[in-house]
Parts: sequence; C-alpha cells; structure tokens
Amino acid sequence: MTYGCVFVSSRAHLTHLDIIHCLNHSGALRRVESSCSGWGALHGTLDGCTLDTKYLRLRPNQDPPSFTWEKDKGVGKTSAANHFPNSEGIAFHDGKLSFVSKTKKKMFTLDLDAGTYEEERTGLKFRGKGSFKGQPDQTLDDLDSNYMYFTEEDGIGVGVYARHDKDGCYSALFEDNGARKGDETVGTATSPDGTRLYVGFQESGELFVVERKDKGRF
Repeated sequence: MTYGCVFVSSRAHLTHLDIIHCLNHSGALRRVESSCSGWGALHGTLDGCTLDTKYLRLRPNQDPPSFTWEKDKGVGKTSAANHFPNSEGIAFHDGKLSFVSKTKKKMFTLDLDAGTYEEERTGLKFRGKGSFKGQPDQTLDDLDSNYMYFTEEDGIGVGVYARHDKDGCYSALFEDNGARKGDETVGTATSPDGTRLYVGFQESGELFVVERKDKGRF
C-alpha cells in the first residue's frame, strides 16, 4: 500500500517555494526548496529554477528532541522507517508542520524555526463519546480554526475527529458506528466561510457535508 501527502508553502519571508512530500513505509519525508515560485517551480530546468532536495532526520535522543534536513536520502529513509513509517496527513500552522505516522498512530509536530519537534499518540487524550483508536489518515488545520481535524482508517468503524489546539484533547465529530467496516474517511475540506466541513468515505464513495448547530465556523 502506498501512503502519500504533499504540503506547499510560500511564507512571506521566503523567496522560494517549499514543497514537503512524504511517501510510503520507509519513504523519506523530503523538503524541496525551489529558487522560484508559481507554475513550473518544481522543474529545475524550467525558467532558470534550481531545486534543493533534503530529507527529514529526527533526533529523538537530544534534549529537546530535534530534527535536521539531510542531503542523504538513505539517512532520511532510515529515520522514516525507525520513527515515522507510513507518514500521512500533513498540515502547517503558525510556523509548525504536523504530520502523522499511520502505523504508529502518532502525530509529529516540527517547529520549523527552532529545529525541535514534539510527538503524541493520536486520540490518547479523549473526551466525550466515541474513541479514536484507528489509524490517523489525513489532517486539516485552517488558519482561523482552533482545531485540527483528522480522518481515520480502521477495520471496525471510522469517523472524523477534532483536536483542540489549546489542551490537545481529541473529540469525535462523528462516527459511523461500524456501518462501513474497512472503509476510511478522506478529503476533509471547509467551505470558504468556514461554516461547512466536507468529508468523504473512500470505499463507499459517499460525501458528507457537516454543519454546526450554532452555524459557527469549524
């Protein structure tokens, strides 16, 4: 099975385009820096663009745990296999990059400016009804939201879950109660005004539109 995710950033103080891409079980999470932005930025021979590719290496034994971007792809693949296999669901917010390891059921959050990172077991701090015990899949973290949303892959039943930014607690947005065993929730997105959340079920091909009872933003 192939896992994959792509994140694209063009922060205001950068003159280049960052593309961070994660792949399968032992696939390294790579950071590609392009000297230009816009269409064709990933083509090093197009319009004079140059590319610099590096791979994520976690250093969990340092205090605090830190990370580096290495030119050696083998180093990146070893780090991925040892610490974050089957990476998925990448999101960026307030200078921090988050992604999940499906098989380890963990979320890693990189502080891109400080060069440090934190990790947590997804769904461990849970409140309310339901449980987030399946594999975390895709993530959604809008700039104006106080929550990060997670989709799930599980053989029993799947749902969509929210993590509060302030206390790190998870809660169930909705669950299917086992009606779609072996399926997974995918494709979370919000409407332009933030009042609707869209989510799909991959195998059954269903799309749900979720609204809050108070008509507020997600």
